[in-house]
Amino acid sequence: MAKLKIALIFGQIPNFDTEAFKYFILSLNKIQASYEFFFPDLDTYIFPQTVVDFDKAKEMLKKYVHANEIKADFPIAIITSSFSNNLFFDCDNDTAIITTDTWDKFFSPPSLFEYLMHSIYGCLIYSQKSSKAVKEVPSVIINPHKETVGCIADFAGNKYDDRIDIALGYICERHQDEIRTVFGEQYLDETIMVLERKWIGNLDEKGSVAYNLKHIFKFNIEKDSGFNKTAWDKLKEKFYEIPGNIVGEVLKVILTAFITYLLVKYGIQLK
Repeated sequence: MAKLKIALIFGQIPNFDTEAFKYFILSLNKIQASYEFFFPDLDTYIFPQTVVDFDKAKEMLKKYVHANEIKADFPIAIITSSFSNNLFFDCDNDTAIITTDTWDKFFSPPSLFEYLMHSIYGCLIYSQKSSKAVKEVPSVIINPHKETVGCIADFAGNKYDDRIDIALGYICERHQDEIRTVFGEQYLDETIMVLERKWIGNLDEKGSVAYNLKHIFKFNIEKDSGFNKTAWDKLKEKFYEIPGNIVGEVLKVILTAFITYLLVKYGIQLK
C-alpha cells in the first residue's frame, strides 16, 4: 500500500530553524511505511501574525490547499501565534493545524522539533478516517483522555504535562487497542517506534539524525530549544566550538588586559 502523503505547510512565518526541522521530519520517511511527509514549495502564508480564529482556521487551510493545488492526502499547517482557545493543535478528518506558540523556549527539553513531531502524530491518529489504512468509517473513535498517564493521547490541560508525554514516547493500553483496531498492528508498531525517538540517535553516532543535525545544521537536539537563536545564543555556540587550549589562551589575554586596565585606572603600581 502506498504511503499516505502528508503536506507540512508553514501557515505563518516560522520562528524556528526550518531547514533543520525539515531534515528532522523528513528522516521519518526512511524508517516507517505509513506516511510520506513533504514540504510544498510555497511563497505565501495562510494566516496573519495574530491570534488565529479556532473556528475559521481549518476552512482557511482547506481553501489555501485548493488554491495552491497541493496534492496531499492530509495537510498540516504549523503556525506561530496562538489559537483563540489556547490549544496545542486542532484537527479533523481532512486537515490539522499545530501552533508553536504554546511550546515556550523554557519547555525544552524536549525540543520544539520533538514537540511538533509528537503533535503531528497526535493529529494523524485522531484524524483516523483520512488514513488509507482505514477502509471505511471506523466503529472505534480515537479520542483523548483528560487524565495524565504519559500517553500521546493525554489532553494535557496543564501544558507542562506534555513534556512528560513526549519524554516517555508512550501509548497507553486503551489507545494501543484502539489504534490496532483502526489502523492495524504494523501501524501501531511503527508509531510506537517513532514516538520512542530512539531513531534520533546521539551526537557521538556518526550519520545519526542527532549527529547530522549538529554537524550539518548546527542544531544540538540535546540542548537547543529549536526556536530561532538569539545573537547571544549564536555567540555562545561559536565560543564552544573553539578548541579548549585556544579558549584558555584567549581567557588569559582577556584577564591580563582587564587587570592592566584596573591598574592603570586606579594608578596602582606593582613593585
